[in-house]
Amino acid sequence: MQSTIAGTRCDSHRRSTKHLKFRGLVSLLCFATGMQANAASSQQQQLVSLSFKNASAKEVFREINKQTGLNILADEALLEKSGKANIVVNNMPVSEALNIIMRNQPLTYSIEGGAIIVKTKAAPLQPASTPAPPVEIHGVVTNAKGQPLPGATITVKGTRQGTVSKPDGSFTINVNPGETLEVSVMGYKPWSMKIDGKNNTLKVSLEEDVANLTDVVVVGYGTTKKRDLTGSISSISSDQMNNGGVTSNAAQAIQGRAAGVQVSQSNSAPGGQTIVRIRGGNSIKSTNEPLYIVDGFPSETGKDINPNDIDDIQILKDASSTAIYGSRGANGVVMITTKRGKTGKPAIQYDGYYGTQRIVKEYDKMNGLENMQVTNAKAIEKGQPAFYTAADLASGRNNDWFQLATRPGMVQSHNLSVSGGAGEDRVSLSGSYFRQDGALKNTAFERYSVRLNYDRQFTPHFKTGASVYGSHAYTNFKTYDGNIVPSNVMYGVLTASPAIPVYNDNGTFARFKGRDNPLAWLLAPTNDRYENKVNINAYADYQILDGFNFRVNGGTEYATTKEGTYLPRDLVDGEKVGGKASVNDIATTRNLVEAYFTYKKVFNTIHSVNMVAGVSYQSDMYSRHYSQVQKFSTDAFLYHNLDGGTERLASSSLDLPSKMASAYGRLNYSLKDKYLLTFTFRRDGSSKFGGNRRFGNYPSGSIAWRAGEEEFIKNLNVFSSLKFRGGYGVTGNDRIPDFIYMYLFGPTNVSLGTGSDSYGGTVVTRLSNPNLHWESTAQFDAGVDMGFFNNRIMATIDYYRKKTNSLIFDIPIGDWNGFSTQTVNAGGISNRGIELSINTENVTGKSFTWNTTLNIAYNKQTVLDLAGRPYIITQTANLYGGRATDFTKLEKGQELSTFYGYVYDGVIKTGEAHTAQPNSKPGDPKYKDISGPNGKPDGIIDANDRTYLGHANPHYIYGISNNFTWKNFELNIFLQGALDYSLYNATALVLESGPGKAALNRWTTANENTDIPRDGYAIPYGGMINSRFVENAAYLRCKMITLGYNLPVAKTFLKSLRGVKVYGSVQNLFTITKYTGSDPEVNTNLNSSGANANLSSGLDYTAFPAYRTFTAGLKMNF
Repeated sequence: MQSTIAGTRCDSHRRSTKHLKFRGLVSLLCFATGMQANAASSQQQQLVSLSFKNASAKEVFREINKQTGLNILADEALLEKSGKANIVVNNMPVSEALNIIMRNQPLTYSIEGGAIIVKTKAAPLQPASTPAPPVEIHGVVTNAKGQPLPGATITVKGTRQGTVSKPDGSFTINVNPGETLEVSVMGYKPWSMKIDGKNNTLKVSLEEDVANLTDVVVVGYGTTKKRDLTGSISSISSDQMNNGGVTSNAAQAIQGRAAGVQVSQSNSAPGGQTIVRIRGGNSIKSTNEPLYIVDGFPSETGKDINPNDIDDIQILKDASSTAIYGSRGANGVVMITTKRGKTGKPAIQYDGYYGTQRIVKEYDKMNGLENMQVTNAKAIEKGQPAFYTAADLASGRNNDWFQLATRPGMVQSHNLSVSGGAGEDRVSLSGSYFRQDGALKNTAFERYSVRLNYDRQFTPHFKTGASVYGSHAYTNFKTYDGNIVPSNVMYGVLTASPAIPVYNDNGTFARFKGRDNPLAWLLAPTNDRYENKVNINAYADYQILDGFNFRVNGGTEYATTKEGTYLPRDLVDGEKVGGKASVNDIATTRNLVEAYFTYKKVFNTIHSVNMVAGVSYQSDMYSRHYSQVQKFSTDAFLYHNLDGGTERLASSSLDLPSKMASAYGRLNYSLKDKYLLTFTFRRDGSSKFGGNRRFGNYPSGSIAWRAGEEEFIKNLNVFSSLKFRGGYGVTGNDRIPDFIYMYLFGPTNVSLGTGSDSYGGTVVTRLSNPNLHWESTAQFDAGVDMGFFNNRIMATIDYYRKKTNSLIFDIPIGDWNGFSTQTVNAGGISNRGIELSINTENVTGKSFTWNTTLNIAYNKQTVLDLAGRPYIITQTANLYGGRATDFTKLEKGQELSTFYGYVYDGVIKTGEAHTAQPNSKPGDPKYKDISGPNGKPDGIIDANDRTYLGHANPHYIYGISNNFTWKNFELNIFLQGALDYSLYNATALVLESGPGKAALNRWTTANENTDIPRDGYAIPYGGMINSRFVENAAYLRCKMITLGYNLPVAKTFLKSLRGVKVYGSVQNLFTITKYTGSDPEVNTNLNSSGANANLSSGLDYTAFPAYRTFTAGLKMNF
């Protein structure tokens, strides 16, 4: 670049040379006082007189400018590099003088347009030479310890020539002198060297690249460096997940580890359901579970895999990250990468622990005599005879059914893995066993699993690999829904009277007043669940050109679930029907094939592109077969021979296929490694939706600025890294029942007239909707990543706003056509929030280290539209003796799972008139009259007096982890919690109505000053949803404390040992909360299915209580 500087005077009073400034690529240019020539020939013939000795080019040109008026146009750096000038001429044409000046200089010139243009002299052409012959290079590749690294890739830079190292690390390759040899191995820093042809034997020692391993994250269809991310992604390492605690699946392992990711369990039963929400829920009818991708395969069972098999987890949260998965990305994506073999000697690892589990909090219950006295008093107050006789009162029976039904639970886990690599092959093989015997008797979960990962580098440009995973799990399960013992074992345990006997004299379970005792219900029935899963996927990757690859992935997943139940004839309900058995067989199959190109290239050192383009095809099949029969002649068959039952109650069969075809692409662009751009697009077509709206488009874009690379930021000396991010995109949710857009037919019976026979027929039971399509979520995200003190403090802040439109749910359409509702796309929900993650290295001494990880997230959910409906009221499952009770209300401006009921106002006292509640008596609950048909109190307690009582979705979730090391000791303390939410403690009313200690303080004529009604839910107004049982459930829990010690390997008797660690841990050591129930994390209604599951969470109804777990473990590396 050449420019002119104007306005500098060159007379006898001009400033000295040292005050003249030369900036950038602009050289010195002075205006002479003489007149400029108008033609090139006259310019070249102007006469100059020069006399210089060892003068710089700047001085000479300044004098020429003064004498001729010709402007001087030159690069400042070019003048600086030129040599000294010696010239003495008088009245010589300027062109001839310039020829003398530049004779021995690397410069040339031209005179054009009143200026002398100075340029670099072109290099003279060199005669062609015969290239040196290639030389044969012999070498060996090792790590820093001198151990050979087989399978290393050795290539000649800029060519297709290459090889791989042998098992002993050696290699041979032909290289032309002057070419550059490059060596690379996964997990090590790359090595390169220019070959001069003199040294033909090389010893290449590679340094392990720990930073590179942790700074690379897996994204959809590829990887990228964390520093180059433009979206919001949280990373969780295997060390964080497998830190000594009891985690039976991957979902449990990530709780509290990532900002904006909520993990909860319906109860603590072995094999219990785990629910994951990323940045709140988006849907009413569809699932809000994220998509799980395991080694590139979209797996429905991904969250259930063995945590010890996982190398790391990346949680994709914003649309710019998830849009590559299009119609399945609205709820976020969990990318799971399993452990694979690395080049080197075989590594053998064992990790196992044993532990015991105790129930954290027991319910406070009356003893046998107290219970019988209270029960009789309630009966007498109602004008009924006493339930217990004098003999019962004198029996001294005091059976604590909670103690009888529970035990110290046991848990154990064993994992053995072998991994390594030699030559072109790398392999990882692992097997695991996990068993948990629940603290509730006759409950257990057991799982066997095996995983094989294999990779082979056939040539430097072609590699393949495969993964095989299989598991078998057994659950001895119980159900915890409903208000009766058969469907809710914990209900029976909590409500049974201590006066009921346990066993008869002959050892059989005792009955009391025609009812089985809860221990019989717990131990006698058979409830088995068997789950088998097999996943096989493979890939082939070929490098077509440098940076240009083609990859094919393919796989299949097959999962079966078999549930078998049997109600024996020696129970009261079983005796009535002669035994009852059921079998529920479910099988799911998924087949996937994908093909895509990737292209990575750096242009002119400042432009970098990374592109992905591909297609995929997926086909699924869901099959279900269910049968239920009764009237068996023997209990010996259980559920294994349904033909043994003579009366068939139900039989159904269902096969549901579905298919999806997709095309997708992504472009990552980087300018100067500071300005980043990502654009993603996916188009999906699915058989799940109507023919008119079967395809959907999902674009996203995001940008980032690595401001920390700017000089003005560096000069602040505040940030060691700084990046701003922003993005917007659209994703979808296709996780709905198959074919709900179609007409549904069902059986019916038809009579041709009064008194005629009934005939079987088929009738339409659901309307079709060919316009049904995906729920669509648009999300905006803005974030900043900051590092301080050489990145010893790292912080990430994200703000997001999501809006989901076209919600799928049923709206009323009137009954003019025989149907009251139709499934449509209508309505909207928004989520907005802020996330903060902080990682600090507090102390980094030689003997002592301390680092902290903290994350906290805020999310607020709002209903935007319900397709014209004013509200939706959801009922609970049958509570309180079979009452289906209105529980939550969904309305524009409110959140999902918002409790809706009456405001509790104490107990009606003796003599107190409360006409608003007809038929009420002293001791009944009293509610506030807050509204009527006209929106004002009307003196009547009815549905108009219900109001919002609280919300079940936490507004804040957080996790704090502190890791300490001192010499060979390691200590981890992990805290986790949630704020600003409530639970409905329905268990409290169950206990007040039965054997709970609170019943001793119930209202009686002798105990007027109490807020506990006289008889729980068994009285008018007693079972209504009200504010008394809506409790603040905010909590802080010490989720895990683990103390470990690394034994000095040199002192062990096994020379092959590389490391030994013993550790002990305590899980759920303490919980700080105001919630009076068993556990602030329980969520009974998560077991509910159908449209109401997302609307009515937050119910604690006799849930399986939480454990405190103590474990001792051992890790060994060979």
